[in-house]
Amino acid sequence: MSTGYAYSAADLTDAAALVGFGCQPRLRPMAVPRYRDLLQRYRRDGQFRDAVDAMAEGLEMDLVEAHEVEGLVLHPRGGSWLSYRLQDHPKLGVKDRLVLGLAHVAIAARAYPCPADLEEETVKRVSLTEIDDFLRGLTEHLRRAAVDKEGLAVPHAELDAAWRIYSKLMPCRPTATGQLAKSSTQRVIKEALDWLVSQGMAQPAPELGSGHYRLAHRFRLQVRETASMAAFTALCDIRRSQLVEEE
Repeated sequence: MSTGYAYSAADLTDAAALVGFGCQPRLRPMAVPRYRDLLQRYRRDGQFRDAVDAMAEGLEMDLVEAHEVEGLVLHPRGGSWLSYRLQDHPKLGVKDRLVLGLAHVAIAARAYPCPADLEEETVKRVSLTEIDDFLRGLTEHLRRAAVDKEGLAVPHAELDAAWRIYSKLMPCRPTATGQLAKSSTQRVIKEALDWLVSQGMAQPAPELGSGHYRLAHRFRLQVRETASMAAFTALCDIRRSQLVEEE
C-alpha cells in the first residue's frame, strides 16, 4: 500500500463494500449503481485501489481483475478459509468427487486448450453432449498415457482413477420424470455447469438448444489462475492433439 496517505473511515467503508460486492460473483456492476461507481473509482483512483487490494490480501484472496462488465473478480488462495474444495461437499463420496472434478477440468480444457485462449476475451459455448463426447474421446488417450514406454504406471493417481470410473458410466440415462439419472455422465457434467452458473461463471443458453451454456469471462480468468494444474495440462495436451487431427 502507498505510504503517506491517510484513509478516512468512509474510504475504508467503500473499499470493504467493493470487496463485498466482488464476493457475490453473480452480481453485475451495471445492475447496482453503488457497485458500478466503486468499481470505476477502483479503476481510476490509485490510493483507493491500494486499500481494496489490501483488504483482499487480508482475506487471502487474489484480486484477478476489475472488469467493467463482470465486476471485481476475486480468487481465493488454496487452503484459505474461503477456498472451495470438492472434498468439502458433504454429499459427495470419493468416486463422485473424482468424476465431478474431471468434468470441471474437461469443461476448462475443451474451452481453453491453448494458452492464447486464456488471453482472449471471447464467449465460449459448450453443451452437455459436447463435454461428454470430449471426455469419452479422451478415454483411449488417457489409457495410453497411463503407462510409460516401459509399461510402468505414470504417477497421476486421481486423473487415472477418474477417467476409469467415468468410462464405466452411461452417458445419458433419463429417470421416470425425464430428468438425467445421477449415475449418468451428462448429469455429472450438468452439475458442474450448474455450479459454474451459481458462481457467476456461466449462463444457461437454452436458445442454442437443450443443455447448452455460455462460459463467462470470469470463468476464463479463474481457469487462467489455475492453468498450471497437472490434470488441466494433460487434458489440454490431448485436446490440442485432437484439434490437429481434425484439421
